[in-house]
Amino acid sequence: MKKITIVTVYPFYGGIERFVTTLANMLAEDNEVSVICLYGRKGEWKFPLGKSIKIEYLIKNAPEMISLKELIARRKVGRIASEMHRRFKISADSRAALKNALSALRSDIVITERTLMSKYVGKYCNNRTKKIATDHNYHQNDKKYIEALLRSLRGFEYLVVATDELYSFYKNKIGTTKCVKIPNPLGELPTVKSSLEHKNLIAVGRLSPEKGFDDLVKVFGLVHEKRPDTKLFLIGDGMEWPRIRRLVDERGLSKSIIMPGFLNQKEIEKYYRQSSIYVMTSHTEAFGLVLAEAMSHGLPCVAFDSASGARELLGDGTGILVKRRSCNDMASKIIKLLDTTQERKVLSRMSLKKVHGFSSEKIASSWQNIVLK
Repeated sequence: MKKITIVTVYPFYGGIERFVTTLANMLAEDNEVSVICLYGRKGEWKFPLGKSIKIEYLIKNAPEMISLKELIARRKVGRIASEMHRRFKISADSRAALKNALSALRSDIVITERTLMSKYVGKYCNNRTKKIATDHNYHQNDKKYIEALLRSLRGFEYLVVATDELYSFYKNKIGTTKCVKIPNPLGELPTVKSSLEHKNLIAVGRLSPEKGFDDLVKVFGLVHEKRPDTKLFLIGDGMEWPRIRRLVDERGLSKSIIMPGFLNQKEIEKYYRQSSIYVMTSHTEAFGLVLAEAMSHGLPCVAFDSASGARELLGDGTGILVKRRSCNDMASKIIKLLDTTQERKVLSRMSLKKVHGFSSEKIASSWQNIVLK
C-alpha cells in the first residue's frame, strides 16, 4: 500500500475536479489517499469522495475573479493598481501556504493536476517522493504555456496526458520525465441508457469562456427555428452563467433552453436519459470528460473540431465533428440527426463501444502500472 497525495487548486465543479475525485476514489481502493486543496473549506467539495480520503484545505476563500483586460479597456487606473496589488498578495499567500504544506508532506507519491501545482511540488516537496504530473489543457501552440509546463516537470518521473495528440506532442520534449497516455476515467458506467426518442439536446460543463456556450445558444437558436419542439438542457454553473442567461433571454429562448445550474451526478443522469444528442462547442478541450460521459449514456455527439478532446473521441467517426466553428453547419448536422433515427442509433452503438475502455476498472490498471513502479 502506497501513501498518495493529490494536489489541486479548487473544490469546485469542473472537469478537473471530477478527474481528481474519480482518480482519488480509484486509487483509494488499494492505497492511502489524501487531497491537498489550495482553496476551500470543509463541505465545499462538489463530488462524492470516499470516506477514507482526507482533504486538507490551505486557504479558506478562493480569490474573486476580476478581469484585468476589462479594467484596462475601461481605463480604470485606480482599480488596475489595486487589482495588481491584490493579485500579488494572493500569489504570496498561496506560495507560503503551499510551501508549508508540501515541505511537511511525507507521501510516497504526489500527483498534480496542473502546471502551477507541479511547479510548487517540484520546488518544495521531498526529493525522495515520486512525482506524477497530469495536464488537462490543450496547449493551443502557446509557447509560454508549453515552456511553463516543461519547466514545471523538473524532478517529475511522469507526465500523464489523456490523448494521443498530447502524447505525441510532449513525449520527446520532457527530458528524463516519461510521458504516458492514460484517458481520464469515467468511474462506474451507467446501466440505463438514453432511449434516443426525445427531441432534446444536452450540454454539460463549467460556464466559462473557453466552453463556447455563447455559440451553443446561437446554434440552438438556428435549430429551434426549424424544429421548434426541440429543447436544450444546458447544465452547469460558473462565471459565464449570467451572461449566457441574458443571451438566452434576448433570443427569446428562455422556455426552450433549460439552465438548472450545477447538479450532482444522479440529477445529470436524468437529463442524459431525456436527451438524444450531446452538443459540445468548446474552443479547447484536452479530453472532454463530459463528452465521454454523454457517450456512456449512449448519446450521439456533435462537436466543433477546434477541441483536441473532441477530435480524440469522435475523430474516427464515433460522432460528428464540425469544421471551422461554423454554427450554421453544426445546426444543419443536428437537425439532420434529429430527423434520422437510424443514424442516431448507429452513433449510439459506436459511442458505447468507445467508452467501454474509459471505465475506472480499465483505467485503474494503467495508473497502478506507474504508481507501483
